[in-house]
This record gives sequence, structure tokens and C-alpha cells, in this order.
Amino acid sequence: MEKRNQKVKIGIIGVGRMGTYHANVLTTLNNDIDFVGIYDIDEERARFIAEKYNTRAYESREHLLDNAEGICIAVPTHLHYEIAKSALQMGVHTLVEKPVACKVEEAQELVRTAKKSGLIFQVGHVERFKGAVLELRNIVQNPYLVEARRLSPWENKDWDTGVVLDLMIHDIDIVLSLIKSEVENIDAVGKSIKSRYEDIASAVLLFKNGAIANITSSRLSETRMRTMSISQENAFVNLNFETQDINIYRGSSAKFFVVSQKEIDYKQEFFVERVLVQKENALKEELQHFADCILGKVEPIVQGEDDINTLKITLEIVDKIYMKLGSPQKSVQE
Repeated sequence: MEKRNQKVKIGIIGVGRMGTYHANVLTTLNNDIDFVGIYDIDEERARFIAEKYNTRAYESREHLLDNAEGICIAVPTHLHYEIAKSALQMGVHTLVEKPVACKVEEAQELVRTAKKSGLIFQVGHVERFKGAVLELRNIVQNPYLVEARRLSPWENKDWDTGVVLDLMIHDIDIVLSLIKSEVENIDAVGKSIKSRYEDIASAVLLFKNGAIANITSSRLSETRMRTMSISQENAFVNLNFETQDINIYRGSSAKFFVVSQKEIDYKQEFFVERVLVQKENALKEELQHFADCILGKVEPIVQGEDDINTLKITLEIVDKIYMKLGSPQKSVQE
């Protein structure tokens, strides 16, 4: 990989809530990034964000792509494929928010296009860049059970995806990186309560090596929760994504003491290791990694095939849910 010394020119397409987060972070990465501008179909919104973050609002996405080396795409899910494809065809390195696309075939085409053109193509799975998740991969070895819960309070907005593609996909992505085996069977249930799509969902993944993952997501909870527990031989690992705290519970063998000439069997159930994790802004780490990949400083931590597999498993879960509901309704707006 050839290294470069100059800054990389990066822009943003779509400045809703997530795109605005990107804009805020890009302004802090001025050592490696030249934040060249934004485009949004809402021209008034684009001008407002451009003025706020001291950049330029372009009148068309093509004009922005002409002036950028890298692009962050934060548009509604059903537009991911179209806009990412146009960016790659124009020779622009691309980071698209999750999910990468609505269909596996679309994701495969985007990955092939990027490889053929020698471009960096990444998907915005921001949880991958939390320090606790990176550390988790060093701790976990051959897990036999993973349990994840990702719950959020209801937001009254026009949802364009169900909870599986909105929230559960994060845990699916992490589980697939921890369990080094193919998924053999999937079972899932879900229900639409307030939106057009499933608002609660639970999935069980059975892997060929016998490992099991149980994942639950909801956007109707009274509280926010992001946890994952991993069971493996001689250790139980608990991760809180919100605080990035990792606790490792390890069993200990029985210990024997002699009291008044009588042997007493005393068993210490477990001891706890608390892992200290450096807590950084995960989106900042993700965007810095994107820039570093473009500049030739590092290699992508995740390959396109991993993003395709994550989407494949996620969409299979969605299919299972709607098959049981007897509904042709899909989990994403088209």
C-alpha cells in the first residue's frame, strides 16, 4: 500500500442526524482530513450545516464527488446502493452507513466494484471501533454462548427500516467476528407495534461448531440498554457497550482449610477481572481509520466479504420474522 503525506479530501452526502454527527467529527480531524463539503437534497439544511461547520454546500452530489477523494454516505437505507455505486464509479473512496444495502446482491456488486477500482469501501458499523469491542476480540476464545441485548426507547419519527437492520445488525456483526464458524441455522421472531416494520425482534443463531447466539433488540424499551455476555470455557465475559466496561468472571477450584482438627470444604465461586478500556469517540475512530486507509497508513480492519456476510445473516433473520407473521412486508423501505 502506497503511503501519502497530504490530507485527504472528504465530503458528506446526506446531513440528517447521522450525517451531522459525521460533519461534527470531520471538523476535528483536520490533521489528516480536508472537509471539502456536503450535499443534501434539502438545500436549506445543507446550507445551514455547511455554515455551522465552515464548509461548502454543493448544488449536486456529482459536483461534490468531483471534488472529493473520499465520501461519507448517510442517506436513507434504500438509497445506499445507488449513491455508493455512483461514488465508486467516479473513483471516490466510500464509507456508507449500515446497512450497506437492501440486498445481498447489491452489497456484492459494491464490494466487487471497489476491489476492481482499487478503492477503499467501508460500512459504518461504528460499534466495531469502540475500545471495549476491540478488546473483546483479544479476550474471547471459542465461545459456546453469546447473549446480546440492544434496547432503545421509542423515537417518534418516520422509520425506513425495522429494528433488525437498525439495531440488531450491530450485535450480529460483532457475534460473527467472535464465533469463528459458519451459521448453520437461524430462528427468529418479531413484531410491529408502532411503525410499519418490526419494532421488537429476537433471533437465535446456531453455528456449525455448536456455538449459540441469542440476540434481542427493541426500540420500544423504557430504558436504553446495550449489553453482551459471552460464555466460554472457564470464563464468563460481560460487556456494557454504553460504559465500555468489561468484567470477566472466572471460576476457581475448591480450597480446603483445617479448623479444630476438622476439615472444612470451602469453595470460592469466582473472582472478577475488570478490564480497563481507553474510551474514545467511536465515530471519530471510524472516520480516522477511513482516512488512514485512503492515505495508505493502515489496512482496513474488516474486509468487504465480512460486510456481505453480516448483511446476509441480517436479512435471513428478517425473512424468518415475516414468514412467521405471514406477511410480505419487508424490513426496509424501497
